[in-house]
Amino acid sequence: MPQAADAILQDDEGRAVLRFERLFHHSPERVWRALTDDDEQFLWHPTPASFELVAGGAVSWLPGGYSHHVPEMAPGEVIEYDPPRALAHTWGDDRLRWELRPHDEGCLLVLTQTFDDRFKAARDAAGWHLCLDALSAELDGGATDLGRTFEQRRDRGATPEGGGPPEWRDLNSAYEERFGIPPDKATPPPGR
Repeated sequence: MPQAADAILQDDEGRAVLRFERLFHHSPERVWRALTDDDEQFLWHPTPASFELVAGGAVSWLPGGYSHHVPEMAPGEVIEYDPPRALAHTWGDDRLRWELRPHDEGCLLVLTQTFDDRFKAARDAAGWHLCLDALSAELDGGATDLGRTFEQRRDRGATPEGGGPPEWRDLNSAYEERFGIPPDKATPPPGR
């Protein structure tokens, strides 16, 4: 069974907002580098990006992430850039905001994803949950599942038909229950 679900789902003027808070035992500067450095993103992010690090700058999706392709999304835009405190950008039709707050033990990361399709909340929460687990492991010096190749993940059950690796499916189910999303109405993962 997955660890306790830690995303919350909120409403902001009719748009859905997923919110994660994770404590990292690293400085805001170190976590910021993991969020914005092209090479470091490949270790934990499903859609690594190159950022033109200025508000209004471009976001370009990089080939070679764990799915080995550039996502089918238009280039994004940096909405907010305040190192090492806040980075917000578009992600397809969604908005991602990464905020780092100093903490006695390192820093608190607050990730919010704002989007229209409430029925995709569980699938995206499960995905970000695993990404943040991978980010934590990478920062702590351990190898992560997202750092493996797509072929290795597929061999473990990560297929479009199966909706992702077993740990994703377990988390997705937990989030569907938590958010009150009937499985038959849930938006399926891309490629399914």
